Amino acid sequence: MVEKKLLEDSKKRFSSRVENYIKYRPKYPLKIIDFLEKKAILAKSNVIADIGSGTGILTKVFLDHGNWVYGVEPNKDMREAAEKILKNYPNFTSFEGSAESTGLEENIIDLIIAG
Repeated sequence: MVEKKLLEDSKKRFSSRVENYIKYRPKYPLKIIDFLEKKAILAKSNVIADIGSGTGILTKVFLDHGNWVYGVEPNKDMREAAEKILKNYPNFTSFEGSAESTGLEENIIDLIIAG
């Protein structure tokens, strides 16, 4: 019962905060790309799943690197904001889902991120 309530909360709790989230949420440092490349964890050919992708702040870092990114977000308003912000990235696909149920096919992801 508690698990279901937590999942429902994640689908709704940010709905009234989307504009503030876009405006005030700090960006991620681009050094994350260098770090992951140096550790041989990341290549431009990697397909990435961003779980809880929100408005796409971290997603955009990897899209700009040249990766294909699947954004998985349970909150409709956050997901729609990401879709609008990232609409010019052909290598972005948005999914309604959560960490427990991503909706992604098996064996297509090289790296999972969560910001």
